[in-house]
Amino acid sequence: MQTTQAAQIERLLAVARETIATVRHCWVATAAPDGGANARAVRAFPGAPDADEWTRRFLCRRDSRKVPEIQRAPRVTLAYQDGAGERYVALVGRARVIDDRTEMRSLWQGDWDAFFPPGFADANMIVVQVAVDRIEIHARGATAEPFGHGRTRIERATGGDWRLVP
Repeated sequence: MQTTQAAQIERLLAVARETIATVRHCWVATAAPDGGANARAVRAFPGAPDADEWTRRFLCRRDSRKVPEIQRAPRVTLAYQDGAGERYVALVGRARVIDDRTEMRSLWQGDWDAFFPPGFADANMIVVQVAVDRIEIHARGATAEPFGHGRTRIERATGGDWRLVP
């Protein structure tokens, strides 16, 4: 890969990291059974400590419609936008449902228990993990100007390296 392109990709990844770190809630979009899409806000967390840095996880109720949608069509998008509207990042990847109490508890915030009946989390919550393989970025100062025209997309190449996609 050319040094200039490698530097550009690293800059884009840095912008994506910074944006994700500042956005508390993102939108997850899944394929609806009728051919449309469903989007809802979630709080996404990094993957497990030994996971790739672009793996993201979020909690959902095991009986939510997200679960069968993901099981039927596992490609999802996590969409982040900073509060000023200067940066937008979409993480696209393959989601999988993880019904593991220990992993769920690693994401569950203790203060959330005040909003739910005793035992709710253990009985109802599961983890969705997204292995990101495409990132779309639209960020003032990092992507093409004039701002608002087009976006920049990078994808995982064979071997795990990122590459620019026209």
